[in-house]
Amino acid sequence: MECVVLRFLLASAVILTAATVISGERVNRTSATAGLVWSKGKLKSDLLSKPEQGNSDDSSAGADDDLDGGFSSLDGMLQWAIGHSDPVKLKESAEDAQRLSASELQKRRLEIKELIEKMKMPSDAQLMQIAIDDLNNSSSSLEDRQRALQELLILVEPLDNANDLNKLGGLAIVIQELNHPDPDTRRLSAWVLGKACHNHPVILELGALTKLIKM
Repeated sequence: MECVVLRFLLASAVILTAATVISGERVNRTSATAGLVWSKGKLKSDLLSKPEQGNSDDSSAGADDDLDGGFSSLDGMLQWAIGHSDPVKLKESAEDAQRLSASELQKRRLEIKELIEKMKMPSDAQLMQIAIDDLNNSSSSLEDRQRALQELLILVEPLDNANDLNKLGGLAIVIQELNHPDPDTRRLSAWVLGKACHNHPVILELGALTKLIKM
């Protein structure tokens, strides 16, 4: 489902971009007497045509990006969408989009931007914060607490993430879970601390090692 939505967003973004360029060219031609000069910009034919094939290394790199769905920027997403679109249909859609007013185009851009932001994957720090909040919530069910600990068990493996866990206040909360009456919860908490304690002096300062030894 997300793939379908993403393709729709990319197509919409390409259409809006093409319409903007085409409209800009029309303004440039009709407003020459006003002294408007466009020093840079792609012609409509450049925008609507597929990008030229590069060397084999560049092609393979592009293929890898397509396979993993990774884009470094919105421009990269647009370039990918343009390269994988039917130029004729894209041109027709862009011409249809030209009929939209400036306010309608701006509204459409904002809607697309908002949807793209919602589809972004959260960072490790954000995922850890969600898990910490679940553990810190007294009304969280046992299942939710164990799920949060299982997620932290995966997330804290990199040292940087273990440091972030402490900065987010998660270490102290996980240590508290060592006192939980449920044995599985205590076990998961111990695993999280054991994985996070590599070269981490804060674990010692918070007294986690002593509790782990007693267990």
